[in-house]
Amino acid sequence: MPRSVPDLMAGFCDDWAERGVDAWNQVPDRWGLGHPTGWWSLPEDLADAYVAPLLGAPGGTCILQPNVHWTAQALLSCDAPFSGRDEVVFTEAAFPSVGHSSHRWAGLRDLRPVVVPAGADGVVDVERVIAASTDRTAWVFVAHVGFATGEVLPNGALRQIADAAHAHGALFCIDGYHATANVPIDVEAIGADVYMGGLLKEASGSSGNTYLYVRPDLDLRPRLAGWFADADPFGFNAEPQDHPDVRRRFLAGTTSVASMYHAVEGLRILLGAGIEAVRDDTLAKGAHALNRADDLGISVRSPRDAEQRGAMIVLNVPEADAVVRWLKTQSIYADARRGMLLRFAPFVWNPTRDVDHLFDALAATLASGEHRQLAAVSV
Repeated sequence: MPRSVPDLMAGFCDDWAERGVDAWNQVPDRWGLGHPTGWWSLPEDLADAYVAPLLGAPGGTCILQPNVHWTAQALLSCDAPFSGRDEVVFTEAAFPSVGHSSHRWAGLRDLRPVVVPAGADGVVDVERVIAASTDRTAWVFVAHVGFATGEVLPNGALRQIADAAHAHGALFCIDGYHATANVPIDVEAIGADVYMGGLLKEASGSSGNTYLYVRPDLDLRPRLAGWFADADPFGFNAEPQDHPDVRRRFLAGTTSVASMYHAVEGLRILLGAGIEAVRDDTLAKGAHALNRADDLGISVRSPRDAEQRGAMIVLNVPEADAVVRWLKTQSIYADARRGMLLRFAPFVWNPTRDVDHLFDALAATLASGEHRQLAAVSV
């Protein structure tokens, strides 16, 4: 948590207590925006000031969102991409926000999920994704960084997928949740029609802080929209009207304001340091982690090539759930997936000694089996 967060949350309480409902109109500029803002406009103002520079995007194209699942659902509710089309292409390794949403919507509209099998070790098979696009494809979804592998899809691969999708008239959406603030992003260069991601991970934004970029001049009209997305919200009209600002069409009902107060604090720090510098630091600490894993004979699931490796390192560790529970007793917080993958992300917030502490602890418990005893007690 950035050290400035408690003061910002106290500021939220002050604004709420002193201004009440009028805080929707104006509150003090606590974010370095350089202009007045209010709760009503925070999703746009914070996105313009911090998310757009992160993505290399022009102003007026980004907005904060409550979570990526909401954004994926809203995208699938847009009619225009499905005009004469019924396929949604995504990879087997897609996070459930994309995969589950596509399967759910298959029962609501004429939509056919097209699941592209993963390549070796769960990485994305770029050629298969490209081949999956047809003239029936409405959307192609890929993850910039895989949540279970840490694999980064290089810009060249993303551009290939984008060009193939566009050649068939499909739209291309990138899920950048695990790329956010640790991999340089240029949404125009990679051909993204839509880019969505979250500030919860390396950007230290807590939950409830995600974002959306929509390519300029892309006229998306989600059916899944709330009254904050209406062109005349305070007219309280019987029929909805699409807001003229496309990004605002992706708002729901009354926004959750409290989390926005600290949403961009970690991102502000990282942008100040420079994402390229952050990336260099990430790769160096990741390389050290890979060397430690090799020395201990621990199998690595993440790509080893620097161009394809993000902040997250994924290890193949038997009984990973039990190992993670035991690591907490050593003040080490990693996580497990599917009972066999151990994930951690050595980042600029961590000194190198944190990486060594993790691997020293792993070596100890894998040799002693102490994590098994803790698991048995926990059950």
